[in-house]
Amino acid sequence: MKVAFVAPPVPAVPLSHMQRLYYFHLFAARAFTVFRHLDEQDFSRFWMLEPVHLGLLQLVSYLEQNGIECSYFGPISPEGKEVDREGVLLRKILERADEFDAIGFSSITASYGTAARMARRIREEYPQIPLILGGNHAWVRYEEVLRESVFDILVHKEGEETTLELLRAMEQRKSLHNVAGISFTEKGKILKTPDRPRMDRSVLPLIGYEHLEDNFTSRELGGEKRLSIPISRVTPLTGCTNDCVWCADFWKPKVTGQNPERFKEEVTYLMEQRNSRFFYLGTHDFLHHLGHAMDIAGQMGSLQPEMHWEAQTRVNPGATREHFRRLREADCRCLHVGVESGNQELLGIMGKNIMLPEVMRMLEYARKEGIETHTYWLIGSPLETYETARQTIDTMCSWLRSGLSSTAEINMLVGYPGTSFYERREQYDITWVDPDYSNYDGRNQPTYETTRLTKRDFEYLFHRAMDEYCSVMEETVGSKEQITEKLGHRFPNFDPAFMEAAF
Repeated sequence: MKVAFVAPPVPAVPLSHMQRLYYFHLFAARAFTVFRHLDEQDFSRFWMLEPVHLGLLQLVSYLEQNGIECSYFGPISPEGKEVDREGVLLRKILERADEFDAIGFSSITASYGTAARMARRIREEYPQIPLILGGNHAWVRYEEVLRESVFDILVHKEGEETTLELLRAMEQRKSLHNVAGISFTEKGKILKTPDRPRMDRSVLPLIGYEHLEDNFTSRELGGEKRLSIPISRVTPLTGCTNDCVWCADFWKPKVTGQNPERFKEEVTYLMEQRNSRFFYLGTHDFLHHLGHAMDIAGQMGSLQPEMHWEAQTRVNPGATREHFRRLREADCRCLHVGVESGNQELLGIMGKNIMLPEVMRMLEYARKEGIETHTYWLIGSPLETYETARQTIDTMCSWLRSGLSSTAEINMLVGYPGTSFYERREQYDITWVDPDYSNYDGRNQPTYETTRLTKRDFEYLFHRAMDEYCSVMEETVGSKEQITEKLGHRFPNFDPAFMEAAF
């Protein structure tokens, strides 16, 4: 059996002048601190980050380990140029579609429209090929997706074991009723099988990075033989103990880890084969178990000189200054910490389970040990008011000025389908929700209104936050002209499609 897997692109969207200025200052501050060892060639490769869909590449390697032949289709913007990524990717799939026994997509809410359009075109030309969709949006809205799209089968939650069993059943023409973790339509009725328990992710094989070049020409790769990944996202741990009511990963409450030896093998491979010079440990809660965190840090620090990394974490009151000293000795450059609001009451309402004094203590330990800190903030927290939004903006700016936070990322809260925030609207005084997901596109557009704040209010407060962030950065890092002179050509293309990977 041969299966194609597609990572549909998030639509390219125009950024406002203020957003572009904000990203300029955000990148500049990061370039002067955690990215200071990267050179112009590294930065010129930032456009190569978009096609790296770790979830699908992990699925591909698991299936191939079990005898399923796979091919991977990902979007790419050659040399950072503006191209029709959806159109180019669709053309490549259609040219080879008759090779495959099934075609699978994985999408978030922001890319669901792209996936649905591409699937519709494939169905028009190849009506016999089964179309499968995975990703959060598919399973939290499975009835809607099965009614309104051409997808035949939806995979719920983790996809490795479910997809393998599904493909085996399809290959042997067996009933799908006994495959746990899917939904599908049969005789006009939408059917859903029982959920599958989360798997032990430590048994998974190395991610299938060798499939990145499956559908890219040497010209698309800028003349390189293989795709370089200057900044690699790796995930030694998954899951989070927070109960944030707006988080799309709400179904992963348990922190689990991959096999330590496999993690070390992955990082070594990325350095030696993919030109990786910086690693982002994309965990939700790196410091959840301090002993495990120190073990991971020890692995990272032992790999080779001039190899730098950072990690995302929530606040752990048990973390001491000694822990931060050990992180710095292992060459940890930065810690990413989700704060979200400067109002303690709202932090409780959103289920963040942190205390602001504890956050400040941890950030201060990091600063004293020479570790940069990157904090995350939200406009539009549950039950947000103008006053609480102002409190968040003021706290963010105060921490930036004092050096408690090196850089900060400000976003509009998005009410993703399936989350408590989205599904229990009355509880959060929500009066309107985007009916067709048209604002889930990377521009940080409001996706709801409340009795307290309108869309225009949210837009104003969000742009106010970015404006004040830029003012602080001009004070601490320099003016745009000064920054441009210092950095020269060390700038990536500011495209939201791979902004997350770059920052």
